[in-house]
Amino acid sequence: MGLLWIGSVALAVAGALSIAAPSDPATESAETVRPNVVLITVDTLRADHLSSYGYHLRTSPNMDQLARDGLRFDRAYTPIPMTGPAHFSMFTGRYPQEHGVRINGVALPDDSKWLTVPQVLRRFGYTSGAFVSAWPLIGRLTRLHRDFDYYDEELGRSYQVFHSMRWAEDVTRPALRWLDDHKDTKNLFLWVHYFDPHEPYNLREEFADPEQVGEPHPQTPEHKKEVRERIRRYDSEIGYADMHIGRLLSRIDSLGMRDNTLVVLLSDHGEGLGEQGFVGHGRWLYESTTRVPWILRLPGRIEPGTVIEQSVSTLDLAPTLLDLVVPEFREETQISISFAGRSQVGAILEGDNPHTTRSIRFVSFEGKKGFAPSWISWVWKPNSGLPFRIGKLDGSVKAIWTPGRQSFEVFDLASDPLELHSEILTSADRRYKFESSAFERWFESTDLAESESRLTKRDMEILETLGYINR
Repeated sequence: MGLLWIGSVALAVAGALSIAAPSDPATESAETVRPNVVLITVDTLRADHLSSYGYHLRTSPNMDQLARDGLRFDRAYTPIPMTGPAHFSMFTGRYPQEHGVRINGVALPDDSKWLTVPQVLRRFGYTSGAFVSAWPLIGRLTRLHRDFDYYDEELGRSYQVFHSMRWAEDVTRPALRWLDDHKDTKNLFLWVHYFDPHEPYNLREEFADPEQVGEPHPQTPEHKKEVRERIRRYDSEIGYADMHIGRLLSRIDSLGMRDNTLVVLLSDHGEGLGEQGFVGHGRWLYESTTRVPWILRLPGRIEPGTVIEQSVSTLDLAPTLLDLVVPEFREETQISISFAGRSQVGAILEGDNPHTTRSIRFVSFEGKKGFAPSWISWVWKPNSGLPFRIGKLDGSVKAIWTPGRQSFEVFDLASDPLELHSEILTSADRRYKFESSAFERWFESTDLAESESRLTKRDMEILETLGYINR
């Protein structure tokens, strides 16, 4: 999500802020009606396995209906295919090398200059609850629990020996109770994180054979039996999660909250299912791991059935969400605010799509996951230097640079959407030095030193006075 950048120079207005007392949301006009916000993030969900995104099987009837009732971005991309860093980028609107969380198991520092979406919403009187489903988002590691009034992380299941998680049924149940308990509370912010369909893909028999509603893409290669079974299990997990998302959406309706609730559904990253010879996610930047679904619904403001074709980044989530529900936050702070992502409110509400081509960027890093006990967590630190891979999408042309191998892969997604045929550039090619230098310059311009991403003591005092920080 988008971030607020509060730099020392921008805080030259501190004197003015200290003189004028900040407005109190409790004293604002009773006529100010802000929508509730329900954010649903579905881990490891690739866009092209949802029926509403053209998949030939009906895996996602409830998510499809949400898209028909609202808007979907057809080409949304994550800046990094890893759960923890991707969620921080959604909540702050900054690239991992800017906010500093490059691998799982790392938190924003206490004096980070980047405000998160729940921090901003809390300032404007929102009561918040979060329900997460996997270890990369637990409070001990991420400290995200500090930004919410209630943070549910009862992870009662395990996978891959060391890791903890819970199924969709386990997280939906307490989330529904929380909604019931707060049905009369104004200005709710609910975040529900579903870990399905992350590996291990449990075969959900009820959803193992979805209805065929179209034909596979004509360029789809013939998979081996092992890969076909992996895809079948993955798709069944989508159907299982979709059913529980339907339960959550139904409860919003039955509580009479539908007309005043912004529902946002998106994924942190996708999943390789045998394409290009790999499975999983984390380091690869192909479409299977970077392209994700992003759907919004807000009755009365978002036109049902809207589809935005232009490529966007999940970095756009924070500025978009905040501009939709608390647009006054930009003026109120009287502080320079910038986002790496772009607000899509113009496109959402007015169909105002800019015609200029926008570069979409994504990165991946090496490094172990920080699942260890806190007493040895010093072993896992964010790495420095160039990423493992850097990717860029300009229109339909996509390039992926692997610095360690000194190679570029270049695809034209217009003619090759499955990335089956690449142009390979190596250090022996004339273009390699030019292209790699441009990628390196971009990364260095966004790779902030630790001191550049921290607030000064005075900065913290101002934000605390405004109600963005509670110490």
